Amino acid sequence: MADFHLTSANDGTTLIRPISARGHTFWQEKNFNKFVVDNTAEHYVILTENQPKICDEIRENNMDFSN
Repeated sequence: MADFHLTSANDGTTLIRPISARGHTFWQEKNFNKFVVDNTAEHYVILTENQPKICDEIRENNMDFSN
């Protein structure tokens, strides 16, 4: 089972959402909310420039994505 849903908005932002308890806990522990530019939707909206850093840390902790 994937831990995060990830998709591109094609406007310089990326949409990401923790979909497992493990993913949600990891997101909070890493304080990734500091990268969120809009959280009024179902997904967190982050700048695409921050996506590699966030995704690399997620992968390094043996978590994965669904698109």
